[in-house]
Amino acid sequence: MKPTFAASHTPPARQRGFSLVELMVGLAIGLVLVAGLALLFANSSQSGNELEKSIRQIENGRYAEELLHDDLALAGFYGEVPADFLGYTTPDVCATALPDLGWDKTVPSDPKVPLPLMGLTAAQAQALPATCITNHKAGTIAFAIHRLGADLVAPAAKVANAPYVQTSRCVTDPVADPFLVSATSGDFTLRNLQCNGINPVRQYVSRIYYIADCNECGSDTTPTLKMAELRGTQMVTVPLAEGIENLVLEYGFDTTDPADADPATDASKGGPDVFRPGLSGVVGARDNDWANVVAVRLHLLSRTTEKSPGYSDSGKTYVMGPSSISGDGSGFKRRVYTTTVRLTNVAGLREVSPPATPASSP
Repeated sequence: MKPTFAASHTPPARQRGFSLVELMVGLAIGLVLVAGLALLFANSSQSGNELEKSIRQIENGRYAEELLHDDLALAGFYGEVPADFLGYTTPDVCATALPDLGWDKTVPSDPKVPLPLMGLTAAQAQALPATCITNHKAGTIAFAIHRLGADLVAPAAKVANAPYVQTSRCVTDPVADPFLVSATSGDFTLRNLQCNGINPVRQYVSRIYYIADCNECGSDTTPTLKMAELRGTQMVTVPLAEGIENLVLEYGFDTTDPADADPATDASKGGPDVFRPGLSGVVGARDNDWANVVAVRLHLLSRTTEKSPGYSDSGKTYVMGPSSISGDGSGFKRRVYTTTVRLTNVAGLREVSPPATPASSP
């Protein structure tokens, strides 16, 4: 009989968890990974914020530049008002009363209209009453533009209380009325080309562009390009582009005397002969008269509306034509925009055509 042996069973191994040391090492590695991801997210978010600030700054700067460029190019547009003259008046840029707007037809053969463009020094802009412009930023210039609106409207459809100008296209209308200026629809009596109806009217546009030291004043201190526009019987301030910190204009004067113009030699007539940041101050000089401005170099300095942490522009210089502005290390990023504008409605009247070339003999 064979001996019987009992079955041998190996006891199962005991299950063990992480040791305290292993757990602490794992937690440390996890925390390092989480910190790295958090830092990556923070840097990505900050980069996105900086990119968004720069995009907004560029958009505001370009918008301000294009807006001013277009309105300067239209300065002196007086529609159908007789253009065979260079007679201008110098009205108060803040004028709101009809008799003070600068329209003068005392001499019917020599009607006068408001100057297309008038520059204001920083001191002159600062001295304008609060009823005209508000919150002007000290040390910055301003300028005024005068013209007529591009749209013709029926007198009955005009904006109430706003000044409009009407000219005649009817040969039987009185010569004593080269134009009519009024804020009342019923005053417009000049007739159309067929002499069988009332001629349309154009709204008078009077605007002052300047830099304000706030956008929504009372709640921020963001420098802003603003416009004070004649609306009815008052100047109304309109914010245009925030972050515009400074404005510099160089005025291009045509210094050629029209009486001395010679088509054979004055090829540049109607173009600027000299650029100046303002009037020369020389009595009787042609570059001391706003009527002779035919072009403008426009310089704008824009900044971001929010500070960039760790950024400083100390040591940087922003060149704006004849002026230079140093960075102040305030944490705002800045850019300069420059463009040149031709005052078409002023320069076009001064152009001299070259003499005709005689036909060659057969």
